[in-house]
Amino acid sequence: MRRWLRRNWIGLVAVAVLLPATVGITFATQWSSYFGGRASDPVTVRSDTAENFAHAAWTLTDVRRVSAASSEGAEIGLPEGSDLVIVTARVSPDGSGAEAPGCILLLEELDGTTVTRSWGASATDPIDYAATEGTLSTCDSDALEPYTLESAFVVADDASDDLGLAVTVSSELPRYLRFRL
Repeated sequence: MRRWLRRNWIGLVAVAVLLPATVGITFATQWSSYFGGRASDPVTVRSDTAENFAHAAWTLTDVRRVSAASSEGAEIGLPEGSDLVIVTARVSPDGSGAEAPGCILLLEELDGTTVTRSWGASATDPIDYAATEGTLSTCDSDALEPYTLESAFVVADDASDDLGLAVTVSSELPRYLRFRL
């Protein structure tokens, strides 16, 4: 056995070095692809701050929370144990000639910088909420002029007040814009 080890020590050392390196490089490539294709790097700004992101200036203009237990919540038809969070933003394409952003909006419940829960816009939920006239409920990738974006989110009534609006634009991934509400 010792003779065999002496004759093959170079090959054994090469395997001992190359096998972990190969596995490490393979997994590193997979992880970088995974994180590069999802919103994983927030650009966090306060709600009273305008931010240039994805060829547009984004400004939060209003945030409102309606409880299902309130008369407005009952009129909207909110399910028991829920709240409606309405977020309004001004989106101003920068006029650079680049396509204005099409986006995905999520409302995130935060614990410091960690997302504990998130909710998508309630456009398909069975509630009777009508957006304010003259506003859009989704991003307009064809817009050349500023517009007002109003999104409503049905959240659990035990959701904390530490919320963030996440704006994801595919051309900016893995970065995404997060307004602290």
